[in-house]
Amino acid sequence: MHLLFAWRYFRGKYNFQAIQIIAWVSVVAIAVGTAALIIVLSVSNGFTEVVKGLYSDFYADVRVTPQQGKFFSITDAKYEQIKSIEGVKAVSKVVENRALLVKGDLQSVVFVKGVDKNYSSINNLAKYMKRGQYIMGNVEHPILLLGIGVEQKLGLFSSFIGDTLQLYAVNRSGKAFTDLSQLNNLTAVQGGAFSVQQEFDEQYVFTNYAFAQYLFDLDTNQYSAIELSVNANAQANVIATLQKQLGTNFLVQDKYQQNADLYKIMQMEKWIIFAILALIMIVASFNLVGALTMLVLEKQKDIHVLHAMGARPWDIQKIFLLLSGIMAFMGAFIGGGIASLFCWAQNQFHLIKLGGNSFVIDYYPVKPMAEDYIAIIILVIVIAVLAGWIPARKAADKLFEKIN
Repeated sequence: MHLLFAWRYFRGKYNFQAIQIIAWVSVVAIAVGTAALIIVLSVSNGFTEVVKGLYSDFYADVRVTPQQGKFFSITDAKYEQIKSIEGVKAVSKVVENRALLVKGDLQSVVFVKGVDKNYSSINNLAKYMKRGQYIMGNVEHPILLLGIGVEQKLGLFSSFIGDTLQLYAVNRSGKAFTDLSQLNNLTAVQGGAFSVQQEFDEQYVFTNYAFAQYLFDLDTNQYSAIELSVNANAQANVIATLQKQLGTNFLVQDKYQQNADLYKIMQMEKWIIFAILALIMIVASFNLVGALTMLVLEKQKDIHVLHAMGARPWDIQKIFLLLSGIMAFMGAFIGGGIASLFCWAQNQFHLIKLGGNSFVIDYYPVKPMAEDYIAIIILVIVIAVLAGWIPARKAADKLFEKIN
């Protein structure tokens, strides 16, 4: 019964046309706020998925590193034991450290990452090659794959593929150095260039792990990490088994743990955006308070008639609270429909483009998520209660005054 009265009040005609106009302005304000929330959160989700995809392609499913120091030693028997763990698809030895890359008068500090032939089964770097081939040579004839950001710092272009570069690395003697002549100095050939995303493109250089071991004065059984590709449903078991086999001196992480801070920041940004837009929606709901207050004044006679029919103050309050809910949910439904239609169209036809050509896609990615819709529904309920409580309370108080 309460809902029926609330619905009739929402659809009914008023003595003053301005009340109806204000009521629909309130509905439109909620609709615009809801649509903006869904669209902005969906765009945030879209960019998050794109970034996750890039990081997922660049980082291994599971990575083993030492708890202390940069390098560790592992026997061939232990390495074979790791390869035999159920759920492991591929394993790669990795040697990674900073070095100075020099071409003529230009130089750049880079991360040299030496990997073995199995690395292509763990990392999708090959699909991001812009020039040259996915070949890294061997210890006698090393080949370097440079990020395009590193290329630009060294003034290299496509015509420089096959050119010789100088690599300088600190030797492990522990002695202080005063010039480049006291560093390990090796030459290598540029074999290609890749582009994943700016953070990687400006720092990383890939080569074979044997050459990297030679560059950094490591023994043949010393590495900085072991990276694995594993079956998704076996990942937790693989991590637990590795931790048990290797002990507490090693850190075993999945790809999200390797970038925990990044994912926390992205999630925090999303909910900060939600909080800001939610505040805007709450401010916009003041129109709803005004519309309901005017409607209470308009329906004073109806309130007294309802009382004469046996309605209690709480019944009157409940009717106007439900009316507030109907107006808020009507706006949310319209806004949600518009936003969902826009997200579908953006995914299908890429209506809004990104400026420039530096990103991996040329349009704004959108990904609507159920959790966003649920959060918005909860927000609309809060707005409906907050906006409707005072007018509904006034309606009940007027009835109480009349009774007395």
